[in-house]
Amino acid sequence: MTKQNMVTEFNHGKHDEAIHQAVKAIDDNPKDPKRYATLATMLIAIKAYDEATQLLMQAIGLFPNDAELVYNFGLLQFAQGNWQLAVQYFKQLVNQHNAMAADAQYMVALSYQQAQQPQKALAFALTAYDANPARLDASLLCAELLLGLGAFQEAAARLKPQLRTHNAQVLFTYGMALSGMGQDGSAYLDEAKRRDPAGYDQKAAQVRDIAGFLKQQGAADD
Repeated sequence: MTKQNMVTEFNHGKHDEAIHQAVKAIDDNPKDPKRYATLATMLIAIKAYDEATQLLMQAIGLFPNDAELVYNFGLLQFAQGNWQLAVQYFKQLVNQHNAMAADAQYMVALSYQQAQQPQKALAFALTAYDANPARLDASLLCAELLLGLGAFQEAAARLKPQLRTHNAQVLFTYGMALSGMGQDGSAYLDEAKRRDPAGYDQKAAQVRDIAGFLKQQGAADD
């Protein structure tokens, strides 16, 4: 079974079958690091963290310079809330010239955000954004961090090109940025709520409520 078929099977909920095939793939060719990475991704997704740790330790012992395995170890630490350990693994990749570098930059930023270190998070998020300004997740992360730091105009500027995606998170964050600038962001907020009511409520809860957010900004301006 090909890797794509295994991943498709896994994504369709056939976890046991896909994992069995991934183990068999390693047995068939234990010298291919990508096969370990595929299995590790599946184990992390089902929160089998002990098994994923054992597998990745074995794999990195065999292939210490494999970027995908190092990245997966970072994902494993991130999934368990070990933000600083995740940063250590992802940082090993950020200066490399490979396909994982931009993803690693983004994950360092996300890890720092979770660790409540927004300034450090923003530095890496901006680097990931600059590497590919069309990348939605990097644009959104930059905007959220800028919003949290009160840089409303910069947040709106990062997100404006992404409005064409009609993504609910983009619409919400852009609407909040406009509101923080003293402009009317209600149309974007209303559209975000229409597209993703549950996500809207979650985002709104993160800033307590929109009225409270605007009140805080007004008080800061006085």
